[in-house]
Amino acid sequence: MGESILRVIPEGELQKRDAEAAVPVNTVGMEFSEMNRLASHIRHRWDIFRRHRTEVLTTATSESTFNTDDNSNTLNNRLLRSLRAYSGEYSPEKISQIGQFGGSKVYAKITTVKCRGATAMLRDIFINGTRTWDIEATPDPDVPQEIQGNIDELVMMEAQHMQQAGEPIDEIALAERKKQLQFASKQAAKKKADEEADRSAEILEDFLVEGGFYEALGEFLIDLPIYYFAVLKGPVVKMTKSLSWQDGKMISVMEPKMFWGRVSPFDLYWTPGATHIQDAEVIEKVRYSRADLNLLLGVEGYNDEAIRAVLEKYKDGYREYPDEFESERSDLESREDFHMNRSGLIEGLEYHGAVQGQDLIDAGFPLKSIDDPLLDYTVVIWMIGEFIIKAQINPNPRDRHGYYVSSFEKVPGSIPGQSVPDIIDDVQDVANASLRSLVNNMSIASGPQVAVNEDRLGPNTDADSLYPWKRWRFEDDPMGNTTSPISFFQPESNARELLEVFNQMSVLADETSAIPRYLTGSNNVGGAAKTASGLSMLMNNASKVLQNIAAQIDNDVFAPLLQDLYDFIMLTDTTGMLQGDENIRVRGVTVAIQKEQDRMRKLEFLQISGNPIDSQIVGMEGRAAILRDIADDLGMPGEKIVPSEAELKAKQEAERKAMQEQAAAEQAANAPAPGGGSANPETDNAFRTNT
Repeated sequence: MGESILRVIPEGELQKRDAEAAVPVNTVGMEFSEMNRLASHIRHRWDIFRRHRTEVLTTATSESTFNTDDNSNTLNNRLLRSLRAYSGEYSPEKISQIGQFGGSKVYAKITTVKCRGATAMLRDIFINGTRTWDIEATPDPDVPQEIQGNIDELVMMEAQHMQQAGEPIDEIALAERKKQLQFASKQAAKKKADEEADRSAEILEDFLVEGGFYEALGEFLIDLPIYYFAVLKGPVVKMTKSLSWQDGKMISVMEPKMFWGRVSPFDLYWTPGATHIQDAEVIEKVRYSRADLNLLLGVEGYNDEAIRAVLEKYKDGYREYPDEFESERSDLESREDFHMNRSGLIEGLEYHGAVQGQDLIDAGFPLKSIDDPLLDYTVVIWMIGEFIIKAQINPNPRDRHGYYVSSFEKVPGSIPGQSVPDIIDDVQDVANASLRSLVNNMSIASGPQVAVNEDRLGPNTDADSLYPWKRWRFEDDPMGNTTSPISFFQPESNARELLEVFNQMSVLADETSAIPRYLTGSNNVGGAAKTASGLSMLMNNASKVLQNIAAQIDNDVFAPLLQDLYDFIMLTDTTGMLQGDENIRVRGVTVAIQKEQDRMRKLEFLQISGNPIDSQIVGMEGRAAILRDIADDLGMPGEKIVPSEAELKAKQEAERKAMQEQAAAEQAANAPAPGGGSANPETDNAFRTNT
């Protein structure tokens, strides 16, 4: 993966460095203009990152001809357009245009269906009860020196026995014997390494499950097709309360745990010129409640004085500089209006980036933690308003931050990619226009239009209502005009043509997004999809796009995230739960490719091996194992449906005993009776009769 070499730091030295790096920075009592260079640096970077998100891009990305309400193509507007398309909402400008025309505001939620289908397919790969990653042991594990010594000693003893027995010592045979023992020890070392690798994978899996990783991954997979990038963050260490019972008494203990979470794409900002998220400085806009800040008081590394100043100054909450999209975002996400803040939330900035050593020294970092004041050091800083509540050297040994970003369709050389709403933006707009026209036309053509000459109407005659058996009262035209004062005509219905346009847009959305409707459960398909073999072929072709997305998630999320977790455990654990020579292998794309193929191959294997000869070779245990795998693939509890190996052995033993008892009974029944006759009189009489 092109990672830097991991430098292992002794435990005592690591704790010492962490304590030095977590020195809180004191900015209490400073006005913004008087803030130290560290806080000013963060504010400066924040302004640059925020302006980058609001600047008009020179090249429009998927700017629709119909979507003329967006006069600026900014990264924030792209996020809003995507969220609107997923929610089935028009922009305020578009609503105004439709209102001027007076037509229907119906929205064709093609984008919504495609995004849901993409999320469902990705969840079927990454959150299906089976790990899409594993830990592989080293292919050539070292044999312990004591084992090698035992082999030499054993061969020497065998040579001595041969000499004592008067047998000639065969050096070639002894060398072959030593080689066999070394091979056996090597195989044993490989088997032990594999078992330890499996145990290591279970250890990492426990951390992920307890830290809510898969819940966060589920939210990440929802964001991935909707926005042009999705964000997963972690691990974040939090103090949590654990409860246990001893002698009938509850014991409460506060202990640190690692957690993962989804970060909204609206809240993550990065260096404008970065091409990869791990090469960028990152600022996340975070939100605290007063209760959250209260819990940070007394926590090691946090500046209590700064936190108390925040609680005092921002009693009614605090908002960072509001961008123009925040109000509409709050409405689309069904949250409190940004400008209200009746919940009293306090917004802050979490900065991950590089700061010059001299600025860190000026901010209060100890001199011994800065080797060279002119060099830059990666830091993590939490700031609210003008107060820095915590600052530390980045504890990651690879100098990486904990943000993992990927896109539905990546753009080489750019962090933002393409989302499903970006890809089918034009198609969605044309579908909306055709559906609105269809509804408007159906409304107009649903009944007759009436033309009334109001000059000929009699007094108190209502010309605005129409109902059966209505009586119209007219007056004579003084000019002698005998033309009927009221006439009816039926507007032409264009529903068939408009519906055909809408259907063609739906088909075009399938092709453009590469998420066909049959993958989302629709039975409105035709062509090759009408046959089982044709549908299988089409699904196999469609899965190629899914494989590409799965490969991106493997490379952008799972590989670096698992490596960072592995490093963290290796640096902090003192129990030796990991060995240090394991290799992490992610295989989400492999699962995407082989899942359906493996299921078909297993079914074929069951059919092929369903004969007496193969059944004797495979045995009941082997066949039961295959049945369990197939049941699990189909989402059924294989362990409950298929008996376990112990139950099968017990059943086989019971059948064997029953057959033995039956054979013994038959043998006893056919044994000769005393005196030369049979033990069965009927058989004996029949024999005599035949004779």
